[in-house]
Amino acid sequence: MKIGIIGLGDMGKLYALKFAASGMEVCGCDLPEREEELRSELAPSGIQVLSDGRAVSAASDLIFYAVEAEKIEHVVAFCALSTRQGAIVTGMTSVKTPEVAAFEKFLPKDTELLITHSLHGPGFSTKGQKLIVAPHRISAGNYQKALAVLGKLESEIIELEDFHQHDKIM
Repeated sequence: MKIGIIGLGDMGKLYALKFAASGMEVCGCDLPEREEELRSELAPSGIQVLSDGRAVSAASDLIFYAVEAEKIEHVVAFCALSTRQGAIVTGMTSVKTPEVAAFEKFLPKDTELLITHSLHGPGFSTKGQKLIVAPHRISAGNYQKALAVLGKLESEIIELEDFHQHDKIM
């Protein structure tokens, strides 16, 4: 399963490096002005830096949107139609309602949706940290595949029923 990360800021880069270190194939992107810097920085880790989110969406089986909450709708709208058929998509915002709304509005209907939220910042290793996970629009089989991939983070996975339960708690 190829991992794609749209937004290679501090948190997206943390995930990209962890997945790559576990032997997974990883690609990602960030703002155009950071492309060359990120290519140089991440190439030794085997992470492929692509030109934009459309390229990442087209190349990936599991896509993480690691962008600011106020930009999620705009970025999803830009990338949505390039999403690989049957891909699993998740986001890294702390409040899920706007994220889910953007996913449902713009992503193809065959896209499977998973809710994730790391309860730590980029200054911490993912190992032993809490990671909230909830199914949204995802088959049981793909949910289990996604959990196996998320297990590479070595986080403590806390499963919730849905994003409403998550947002109520947050």
